[in-house]
Amino acid sequence: MRTKLLILIMTLAVAGCQQGQAANGSNAERLPPEPLVEPIDPQTNPVAAVKARKQQMADQASLPAMRAEIMALIGEPEADNVQQCKVVGFGSKPCGGPSSYIALSTKKGNESQIMALISKYNAAVKSENDRLGLMSDCAVVPKPAVVLENGVCTLKGTGEAPAF
Repeated sequence: MRTKLLILIMTLAVAGCQQGQAANGSNAERLPPEPLVEPIDPQTNPVAAVKARKQQMADQASLPAMRAEIMALIGEPEADNVQQCKVVGFGSKPCGGPSSYIALSTKKGNESQIMALISKYNAAVKSENDRLGLMSDCAVVPKPAVVLENGVCTLKGTGEAPAF
């Protein structure tokens, strides 16, 4: 019985790995992620090692700052009607697709600026996921509906409070 269970678990693990590779859309060999720290020997080049580490720390800190900037621009997504509400994928799961969704309003007229920042943020999150070699459950996050509640665009069907 234990042997059958072990075989089943191994089969599912291999199938999950193969499914993740197929999701990339190619049969190309997967490359290992870039190292977290530049391969600079601090003994031989301490200045370059410190600069590389500072750059890495700055890159990691920029994601929360980007997210905060986007959320500040969205503010409370007020709208006059539901047609002014929009649901947008936010973030990136390691297997692909958005990690969550946010509601925004087109009423203020800054939609193109917000969409450009969201696109940049999503690409940065994907890049960071790839760099770190992160994995996820590969579950598809369903796109929620958006409704207008008390003049505010609100996501429905996520089980979560709106992210603004």
